[in-house]
Amino acid sequence: MPPKTIVVTGFGPFVGHEDRNASWEAVRLLPDVFHFRKDAYEIQKYEVPVTYESVDRIVPRIWDSKPGLVVHVGVHGKINTINLEHCSYASGYCKPDFANRCLPCDKITVNSKTEEQEICTVLQTNLDVERIARELNLETNVKCCCSTEVGNYLCGYIYLKSLDIDPDRTLFVHVPPVGKPYSSEETMAAVYNIVGKCLEQLFAEKKLP
Repeated sequence: MPPKTIVVTGFGPFVGHEDRNASWEAVRLLPDVFHFRKDAYEIQKYEVPVTYESVDRIVPRIWDSKPGLVVHVGVHGKINTINLEHCSYASGYCKPDFANRCLPCDKITVNSKTEEQEICTVLQTNLDVERIARELNLETNVKCCCSTEVGNYLCGYIYLKSLDIDPDRTLFVHVPPVGKPYSSEETMAAVYNIVGKCLEQLFAEKKLP
């Protein structure tokens, strides 16, 4: 039986965040093991370059390992909260990536459309992000919010790609820049707590492997 795994990704440098990306600064501080009930999950951490090509290469590799949960983390320069993203959109990807390359088309073809849909425009996580945010706001000193604005850059792109594979066990979390207001350690603790809440939901719904 393969080891139980959780995958958490952060992004590398990009314009405006060349020195350090708050998402990876937090993710890299996560422990290597997450203990949940009687199981020990290996936390696999990926620093993803801010390019479409890298996302296309790394996302299938992540899911090939059959993880119990995948949490993508990205930085948002205009927030001061931890934002749990409900969904991602299949169009609007016009901006060149950090390698100055664009996608051939701004509309992404996804496999998740139903028979009634000619075109699928949005994919949503099946995790109850409202509940996660509500519980963490009661239990911790870090402010969590829910959002439907993941954006149409690499954050939205990686979320869309993973949601298209498994919306049951995929989440995207936006974090503020380092020190505005949270340290990397505080942001890491928030991500760690979010992982725990996701596992609780998956366990209750009998969706854990």
